[in-house]
Amino acid sequence: MTLNTNANLDPVLHYKLDPGEWGSSAPSSAALSIGRVSQHEADNIGRFKKEALQKGCYVVQSSVSLNISKQGEYLAATSGKSQAIIYCPNKNKLKNTNNDDNNSGFSPLSIYDNQINQLKEQEKYTQDPKQKEKIDQQIQALKLQKQMLKAILQYVQDNTSKNSLDLTA
Repeated sequence: MTLNTNANLDPVLHYKLDPGEWGSSAPSSAALSIGRVSQHEADNIGRFKKEALQKGCYVVQSSVSLNISKQGEYLAATSGKSQAIIYCPNKNKLKNTNNDDNNSGFSPLSIYDNQINQLKEQEKYTQDPKQKEKIDQQIQALKLQKQMLKAILQYVQDNTSKNSLDLTA
């Protein structure tokens, strides 16, 4: 007869932080590991957002991934990774002003303009009324998305000048 002790069912995991990374490297039980690692990675994303806003940039996309393995009787997070894609409109403007060709830099709004122009060209040469209607709907959807992006960019620009942004919520 073998006895399963609590240590075998819920082992303690020891974590190591990357050099320069903030946070606690205190051990955690396997049962609590997913919450602990995901909270640590969420804090990293919050720090990325704060640093981006301080530089006049903003986070376009962020993701967190956890490495999960069975530890004792639990699925435990053994490590995690957080990533953020940051867009800096001020740097983009500087890049465009130094180049003779204004289309060489990345601009989210110009992507919408290019797609709309391509669809308008396609609509000119389409004879089928159903196809024209479908293309027109796509153009209207792109215009709406472009307006929403403009509003978001304006909101970010207006709020990055404020130093008292709360990023914990």
